Amino acid sequence: MIPKPTEDTITSLLVKELERRNVKSQMFPTIKTPGGLRKPDIWCCNAGVYPVEAKFREADLINAIEKVQNEYLKWYDVLGIKGGFAILYPKELSTPLRPDVVSELAYKLKFKLIAMFPPKDKRNFTVYEGTLPEIADILAEHILTPPEYVEPSPEYIIEALRKAAMYITTTLKYLSGKDFEAIFHGKDVFESILQYGERKRPVEALRLASAYLLINQLLFYHVLSRHSPDRFPEIDTDKIKRPSDLNDYFKIVLGVNYRTIFSYDVASLIPPGFTEQVKFVINVIKGLAPEKIGGDLLGTIFHDLVPFDERKKFAAFYTNVLAAELLAWLSIEDAEAKVADFAVGSGGLLVAAYRRKRHLLEQEGGTFTQKDHARFVEEELLGVDVMPFAANVAACHLALQSPEYFTNKVNIAIWDSTELQPGEAIPSIAALRFVMKGQTGIEAFIKPEEKKKGVVSLTGAPPEEIKLDTYDVVIMNPPFTRQERMSKDYKQVLNERFKDYRGYLHGQMGYFGYFVLLADKFLKDNGRVALVLPATALHVRSSEGIRKLWAEKYHVEYIITTWHRLAFSESVAFREILLVAKKCKPPPDAKTKICILKKLPDTLKKARQIAEKLKQINQDYEDEEISVKIYSYSRLMEDTTDWNKFLSLSDLKLIDFLERILSSDKLTPLSSIAEAQECDLRHYKFKDFHGFILSDAKRIQRKTDIWFLDRIKGDILVARHRKLIHSVEIPLQCLGRALRRFSYVNTIDVTDSADYLILSWFEKIKELARYTLMTSDLNALNKDTINGWKEKFERKKGHLLLARRLYLSSPGTCLLAFYSEEPTIGIDLWSLHDLNPEDAKILALWLNSSINILQLLYLGVACEGPWMKLHDYMLKRLLVPNPQQLTKEERKYLLNTFEKVKKKPFPSITTQLREAIKTRKIIDKAWFKILCQKEITDDFLKEFYASILTEIEIIDKLMRTP
Repeated sequence: MIPKPTEDTITSLLVKELERRNVKSQMFPTIKTPGGLRKPDIWCCNAGVYPVEAKFREADLINAIEKVQNEYLKWYDVLGIKGGFAILYPKELSTPLRPDVVSELAYKLKFKLIAMFPPKDKRNFTVYEGTLPEIADILAEHILTPPEYVEPSPEYIIEALRKAAMYITTTLKYLSGKDFEAIFHGKDVFESILQYGERKRPVEALRLASAYLLINQLLFYHVLSRHSPDRFPEIDTDKIKRPSDLNDYFKIVLGVNYRTIFSYDVASLIPPGFTEQVKFVINVIKGLAPEKIGGDLLGTIFHDLVPFDERKKFAAFYTNVLAAELLAWLSIEDAEAKVADFAVGSGGLLVAAYRRKRHLLEQEGGTFTQKDHARFVEEELLGVDVMPFAANVAACHLALQSPEYFTNKVNIAIWDSTELQPGEAIPSIAALRFVMKGQTGIEAFIKPEEKKKGVVSLTGAPPEEIKLDTYDVVIMNPPFTRQERMSKDYKQVLNERFKDYRGYLHGQMGYFGYFVLLADKFLKDNGRVALVLPATALHVRSSEGIRKLWAEKYHVEYIITTWHRLAFSESVAFREILLVAKKCKPPPDAKTKICILKKLPDTLKKARQIAEKLKQINQDYEDEEISVKIYSYSRLMEDTTDWNKFLSLSDLKLIDFLERILSSDKLTPLSSIAEAQECDLRHYKFKDFHGFILSDAKRIQRKTDIWFLDRIKGDILVARHRKLIHSVEIPLQCLGRALRRFSYVNTIDVTDSADYLILSWFEKIKELARYTLMTSDLNALNKDTINGWKEKFERKKGHLLLARRLYLSSPGTCLLAFYSEEPTIGIDLWSLHDLNPEDAKILALWLNSSINILQLLYLGVACEGPWMKLHDYMLKRLLVPNPQQLTKEERKYLLNTFEKVKKKPFPSITTQLREAIKTRKIIDKAWFKILCQKEITDDFLKEFYASILTEIEIIDKLMRTP
């Protein structure tokens, strides 16, 4: 608390300021209330009574709220209280100070003022900030001339509720992992979905998750009780004798429905000794008066309440609300449309659909009524999620869109959506053991009767079923789980569930692909899918079946991305897109609109305006908000190999320019003229010992890089330890030349500058290895291991190396391809075979050209974080000059160009582009001359480089944005 002398000084100063403003104020009066005697710091009594408590630190937010609510506002009708206030002191006043110092600081520092009002007062809970005189001005306005409406402070409401959740967490500190299994309906949610084993239950996270479930229940019940007090009596904290008494109130709601919200019995697990903490939280919620907030904002509070770091532990990831609005506005055209989301998460997409349907109804001249609200949430909007935690938030979020209207149920179910079929019926709440078919443990076979029980309900009554239909719109942000993280058993189950789509499946298809197929199952003819997807869905080989499905059965109307931030949803390290497609046979003149959002809309209104603008655009278009390019849909239908190329660059005009260059008949896919061999460190490594001796100590980057070249002494290489005074002599005949990494390799020709790789056994090899191997491993190192390295080297080596995993904006990335007179290999590089030295030189020149850098971006190598990956299947799309299509004069010209630049040092690629260095211009002028048959100017190249650099910088910034 604040030191008493400081509190007295501030209170005295505030009273003087209030009296100057004609506010009648008493310091430290004794007030008789039904709850006993109270001594507020200030008692204001002009046109009504307003207590002011002035003794809290900024960290005491919920203590202040609870005190004002429980000691004063609780008795507003008895005491004539019109409102209550609490002063939060800045931290500078939390330590003892002299009165004169306190007086001086009071007129300089910023205080916070919490303003709270009785239920029947329309003023919202809000928090102000200002110096003491400014606080006095605000108090005087509220007391003397009360405003009819006060904007709420949602950020402080969320902060208070989060702190309340921490209170609840302390009441659950004695619970075990088994107790939490009961709350979350079985252990399958941990083992199958969250991938936590028996001994790895995230108990601390489970405590907080359970606390948030109870906060949601209390908050939701409070809103219901304020809007329908005749049906749902207010929770009377004086009658709560133990936490489980809350279920007496919750059962009233369960008797109606809302099972997705109230079927999780957290209250009964809280020991009776923590009853006061529970009552404290209830008073905080009452003081916040969330029922006064409009549906949109109240839904947002539910949506944002649980911190992201906690939600991600339970696979509860949310879609950006503005991206959701954009999808809903583009896909829903009828107020009576039936909309489903089979990965509902927090319900953000369904809420956007609710708003869109309501807008269409009102636009048609209708008046939105309780009947419409009930029809929307009970019949026309369906949400399903396998995670109880997410579904709980979704149900609250959707039901509270119109909190003034009561409804019997919310169409939200907890189920593994991938098993569902149109025409089936499912209960709104079921145990995870029941719903996770295909993922059950052995106990499901030992105790089959448990599997049949299925339903969890506090009332014991069977839940109302949800009848599944087909839908006009399926709107989803499906889970992006990589196929590598799914168990083999579950993948088999998925493939069986989608056996009718066998022609579209791929062994490495990501989890999201099954949800795309699921959407197709449930979508009516002429209906629309509106999806948030990873950008890789447009070009990776494992997703080509999905693109074929769209090409054969749909008209893809919109593909949208943004370069403003990384994604349209949380916790992703890759780019995302929005896609809207109509299930129909596309007309011959069907068009696809490719849209780049230059920035995300910052309001719902702006998102809706952009959607309407997109609908009206019929030709290529650009303004300060969006850039749109329109393609004939037949182009996408004819080639499903790569759709990402249409939006891979932020400047859509740059795509046109590149495609014109790449249309040259002198170019051919790299895979048609060379065989690529992957080279990885694992191929030349035994345990932690690898066979590389770095040619330059400056290129040492990892702890396992122990040795570097000290000197060459005749036919001996002397290797030196990176830290110790220790050298080892190695016969040169036992070594080959290879690249340990290409970072900071700054010449195209690495014949004489490559690192060294051990390819034959020699006497002192274990002297090298003993610094990284245990004794047992050192003894196991033998000639067979080294012979294996040599065999791989001989099989993979080539004259030309191409970066396989690159980071274009890294200061160490100077070049993308390297030539060696002696065939070689390189780690994280493709080794290209079947090329003679001359052809390898020409291709090295091309692969390091600015045109090729742009081509790599165009191919979508930058979809998965800042590190870009050139997959093997991309080599079939990567165009390079066909040596057979070049004339003798062209070959001679290119080879002469190679000789000019092969040993020249190149700085980082970004520096090359920014400074338009001479060697880069030499390479690029050569290729423009060959492919475009014309000389280009330095000014043209400068502009071209600036465009490429912008693309690289945008990607780098994008991938770094949280």
